Amino acid sequence: MERIELKEEQNIELTGGRIGKISKVKDRVCRPANPWTPTVHHFLKFLNDNGADFVPIPYGIEEDKEFVSFILGDVYNDPLPKIFTEDFMIISAAKLLSRFHKLSELYIENIDKNSTWMLSPVHPIEVICHGDFAPYNTVIVDEKATAIIDFDTIHPGSKIWDVSYAIYRWVSFIDDGEEKFAENMRKTKLFLDTYEMIDKSKELLINVLIDRLQSLVNFMKSEALAGNMDFQKNIDDGHLQKYIDDIDYLKKNERRIINAIK
Repeated sequence: MERIELKEEQNIELTGGRIGKISKVKDRVCRPANPWTPTVHHFLKFLNDNGADFVPIPYGIEEDKEFVSFILGDVYNDPLPKIFTEDFMIISAAKLLSRFHKLSELYIENIDKNSTWMLSPVHPIEVICHGDFAPYNTVIVDEKATAIIDFDTIHPGSKIWDVSYAIYRWVSFIDDGEEKFAENMRKTKLFLDTYEMIDKSKELLINVLIDRLQSLVNFMKSEALAGNMDFQKNIDDGHLQKYIDDIDYLKKNERRIINAIK
């Protein structure tokens, strides 16, 4: 188990998805700035101004670096500890995403036409999607998901667009036999019901997830071709092929999954 310990230390590297590129400087996180970073900071300021205590505070951009507040807690990478399979963790994650969406929904009317997004907006636009609501972007305190980090992938989209990918990250869809399948579907339903997702959206879940994963496949390919070595490394490590295989599995089992989560 790889664990990223977040403690009150100074000038330390924060390991995770981008090795050597993110560090903690006193009480702030220093991250690479991108063309969409001003939009991210505008959004984070809006959330903080509206009472969100579960997202970083944006402190500004200096040349090619951005600075946001450091959130105390633990963040985990694969392989995840057993607590991530427990119902209480699934419930806390679904509640956290719901809180985020309820506030991000208010931001829609504040979107500037000149906003820059890493990922393209997806219609219908209902909320600002996090885009990568996963355990590795969630801060854990007392075995509960309490805060969200890494907002590079935010973009306008639908609730189900963000929820479908969140479930993909928090609940396995791999079929390891009927007993395992039934347990995964129970957890999927638990996430959806805790989030308070309507039945109509449940029916669309797998079709939307397939589109979401395909958009990720296309994005990774285009970024790698453009020379982005982070995405090329992900492809070399087998992530792209996994998404392709998962898309195939979801297409073959769409109706079976939908019937199981109703």
